[in-house]
Amino acid sequence: MLLHYDLRGSGTPIVFIHGAAIDHDAMEQWFEPLFAGQMHTRLYIDLPGMGATPPLPPAQTDSDHVLAAIAETVTAVLGNQSFDVVGYSYGGYLALALAYQEPTRVQRLFLVCPTLTGIRGERHVAEHRIIQSAPIAVSAANADYFANYHKVTVVQNPQTWQAFQTQVIPGIRRTNLDALHQLHRDHGTHYRLSFEDQLKATNFAQPITLLSGRHDVTIGYTDHEAFMTHQVNGTFGLFANAGHNLPIDQYPMMAAYFTQFLRES
Repeated sequence: MLLHYDLRGSGTPIVFIHGAAIDHDAMEQWFEPLFAGQMHTRLYIDLPGMGATPPLPPAQTDSDHVLAAIAETVTAVLGNQSFDVVGYSYGGYLALALAYQEPTRVQRLFLVCPTLTGIRGERHVAEHRIIQSAPIAVSAANADYFANYHKVTVVQNPQTWQAFQTQVIPGIRRTNLDALHQLHRDHGTHYRLSFEDQLKATNFAQPITLLSGRHDVTIGYTDHEAFMTHQVNGTFGLFANAGHNLPIDQYPMMAAYFTQFLRES
């Protein structure tokens, strides 16, 4: 299955993989402003059932098939070129899996709040904490999504609420919720990669930058710490004032890490 994608620029390729229930538009909003003067081909993909990509057949709606679709699309667009991968949340999980399966092609990884444990009940998540709170006017148009914002965002003010409305809500609206529920069926056993144990135990040769939020109620951060201790080319950033919405909670800090990542390419 070929995924819908947006291809931009020229030069060293970077593949961007978004999280569950959003689409490539969020990744473009977060990362495109950081490419001024940079020579990189940017391949932004929409995962199955999200954005403009149709769902996989129900029997194939699992992470192994999603990963196969990513690999097929990357090869169709980039040929045999090597590339870097940027992944957020579920996209970070798939980015690691792609590097595991194609170690000679995937050169470097930039991961933001990546999933490491597919089954939610087995994750060591953090407690939610609101670091900053300011009065927010919630319009009727987006009121149904405010609970989602409130649950995972650590810095809560009009600016981060506006970012959530602009960067996240449109992708949620374009997500096929039936397909998303299908991916998470059976308590996450289909969301879990079949080779997750091997993936988590791998000492990757590629440089890995991994950013985590101390108050991430979705993924947590302690599993990230444990994973990164055996990554010899690993850079780990643990952000005190961030949760799973790290690109919204602490965008300037994420941007600084990514800018350094680009300088090292």
